[in-house]
Amino acid sequence: MDKKAVDYDQYRILVIEDQPFVRRTIMQILTQIGFRTIAEADNGETGMQECIRSNPDIIVCDIDMKPVSGLQFLANLRASGEVGNNRTPVVFLTNHTESEIVKKAMALGVNGFVVKPPSFGALKERVDRLLAAR
Repeated sequence: MDKKAVDYDQYRILVIEDQPFVRRTIMQILTQIGFRTIAEADNGETGMQECIRSNPDIIVCDIDMKPVSGLQFLANLRASGEVGNNRTPVVFLTNHTESEIVKKAMALGVNGFVVKPPSFGALKERVDRLLAAR
């Protein structure tokens, strides 16, 4: 079966991660995958502002951030009246395996998880799945 190649450069992606090194690493992986329009933010608050500004197709977001965590960001995003944004797929980066956090994220409408630090394969597989579902 011949799978159609994804045209990554037509999509906008937002990376929300408070650790600069991790954020750069994720952005490098996304560039290697083929994304050209990558916005970044360092916590859930600046992430929300960037989300409104750049209107991303996918958001890759850390959970543990201050002052606004990934869970708070997701809750705010899903509750926001920003047209389109409140449905934007969100992938959480996490080293959490606690079911409480996972349950909360699922209840808030997260679209997937990638374990930190993300590998090229894991991130690409997750992003491909979400783009295919759009």
